[in-house]
Amino acid sequence: MTTTATSTRPTLTPLLLAVLALLSSFTPLSIDMYLPALPVIAVDLRGTAGDIQLTLSAFMIAFGAGQIFYGPAGDRFGRRPVILGGLFVYVVASIGCAFAAEAGQLVLLRFLQGLAACGGVVLARTMVRDLAEKDQAARAMSLMMACTSIAPMLAPLIGGQVLWFLGWRAIFWVLAMVGVFALVAAWLRLPETLRPEYRQPLVLSSIVKRFGELLRHRAFMGYAFTSTFQFSALMSFLSGSPFVFIEKYGIAPRAFGLIFGGMIIFMTLGSLLNAKFAPVFGASRILRHAVIVPAIAGPAALVLGLIEARYGTIGLWPFLLCFAPQIATISLIGPNSMAMALQRYPHMAGTASSLMGVMQFGIGALFGAVVGQSLDGTIAPMTTAMGIAGVLCLVSHRVLVRRG
Repeated sequence: MTTTATSTRPTLTPLLLAVLALLSSFTPLSIDMYLPALPVIAVDLRGTAGDIQLTLSAFMIAFGAGQIFYGPAGDRFGRRPVILGGLFVYVVASIGCAFAAEAGQLVLLRFLQGLAACGGVVLARTMVRDLAEKDQAARAMSLMMACTSIAPMLAPLIGGQVLWFLGWRAIFWVLAMVGVFALVAAWLRLPETLRPEYRQPLVLSSIVKRFGELLRHRAFMGYAFTSTFQFSALMSFLSGSPFVFIEKYGIAPRAFGLIFGGMIIFMTLGSLLNAKFAPVFGASRILRHAVIVPAIAGPAALVLGLIEARYGTIGLWPFLLCFAPQIATISLIGPNSMAMALQRYPHMAGTASSLMGVMQFGIGALFGAVVGQSLDGTIAPMTTAMGIAGVLCLVSHRVLVRRG
């Protein structure tokens, strides 16, 4: 189907939602599938843990920064052509990663991969806003997240198995094949959802004006920071957990995938529950209660991490009881924050989605980079970052949104 905005208006069908979920899955796929391979890549490319962690931060920084372009471009040229172009470059960059000969090359190629991948993600949620309002948009985004949750649940598992049998380079060949599949699916099934009357000029002054309007809106920024700091906690976990779990606690790469997959199950359940109850109780009300969870679980992990770093008496499992609820709550905070933030801006939904993405992935990458560079053989750097992010998530909502 190649329905355009000038013909019959598309609807948010299950098939379209599935395609959008596939586009949204490039973040967890591109990150989580190669997490079990990070220590092996460090050895093979003769880099330090910090060097290889930069391949993760480079992807996230590019993923965030690229959205500055993709949102306004989607508001000007339409969602469909921008998504297709990004997917093509993603395939090429993934193949390049498979041939990287040193850590610096892999960092640069991952940066290009991140630039290419973000188009589909930012415009997928923009398309949801094009076709749904407020609580219904929150429901649709939750269903997308539930489908997308399959990716981070299976990606480390698949990555661990591919690493075991074929080596780490084969992981990037798998990502390239996923990119080809998504490109074909988008070409055949993705409609254009941008209304002609909402097209915006792609000139610098207009783009700056639109971003300025969003930055001055207190409630919008409150929702943006709320989801950003929740995402930062997740990035802190992703950055530190492979080295902490595998090297400090002796977890096998394949077993690490199982532990991570178990946590994602809770995230999937949260997404399904949010999809069911957001139209009943309202996205705003659910969000108001959900932000309490990371503000409790994060500082609890922080305190345990400091004790563990000093005395080494706690072990891994008590931390999992803190990590699981904090990570799972992103399924409630992310979709509801996004839906509430975008509801006021149907005329520039791409730009608004871009700004939230820039904040999420930019600040999230900063948290991840700090954790990666602070790794000292203990769990404390990771838990400290997660604790700070959990508190800031609650503060952002209570100070900006409730007064916004």
